[in-house]
Amino acid sequence: MKKIAFITTLALAAGIFSSCNKMGGEVKLTNEIDSISYCYGVGYGNHISANYLNGDSVGSEFDAFMKGLDKGIGSKDSTLALYALGLNIGQQIRTDAEKGLAGDSSLIMNLDIVKNALVTAISKKQLQITDEQANIFLQSIVEKKQAEQLEKQFGEVKAEGEKFLAENKGKKGVITTVSGLQYEIIKEGKGAKPTAESRVKVHYTGTLIDGTKFDSSIDRKEPAVFGVGQVIKGWTEALLLMPVGSKWKLYIPQELAYGARSQNPIPPFSTLIFEVELLGIEK
Repeated sequence: MKKIAFITTLALAAGIFSSCNKMGGEVKLTNEIDSISYCYGVGYGNHISANYLNGDSVGSEFDAFMKGLDKGIGSKDSTLALYALGLNIGQQIRTDAEKGLAGDSSLIMNLDIVKNALVTAISKKQLQITDEQANIFLQSIVEKKQAEQLEKQFGEVKAEGEKFLAENKGKKGVITTVSGLQYEIIKEGKGAKPTAESRVKVHYTGTLIDGTKFDSSIDRKEPAVFGVGQVIKGWTEALLLMPVGSKWKLYIPQELAYGARSQNPIPPFSTLIFEVELLGIEK
């Protein structure tokens, strides 16, 4: 077994030698280490060309890279890697600052303040805000901007839903709750009402206000089972009011449905309509 393994190793080494020797005629590869070194360089070179130089092998970008490469290979300075790290991060910060937070041009950042905060954090000095607070604040800004963009893009959907609900509110048999949920009793059940901790079995069909069907347990021929608190707010509110055996038609405002979130094929800010039949409360 050892002899076979040794022969296999030699065969693999020979394969590396022959293939790498054919890659270029300017470097003479005389042993295994030469071949390993050459193959290692080929891998790095192809990666850098494809991901950083965009195929440039003669222009200014290549020249700049070669200056850094020569310095890195020729230097024994242990801090050189940190210098390179600072250079790369500095360039990334400048790019991000100029593009704006999350790529939003209305949120272009002040580089002096960014640098001041970065150095303060690294130096473990007193910060004006904690790391957790900073993350929460930035996330809130990004979410606010995203919501504004979505509302601008899907504002018509929101307006149409509000108009629909305003008109629907005055129709006979439609009941409106304090939250804005509207429902119509098609069949009144006589069973128990679920609690917030209940799991329920229901049949339902969901549509947009233009009649587009987006989901139906009836079409799947299988009732849905879930926790009362595991669904959108409009559903939860309605289920807590429904006796088992009831069938209601729900008209759910976007803020009690998915709001600004897109749930394909449901656009953001969509008012939703559901026919829901409460079949039972699961034990």
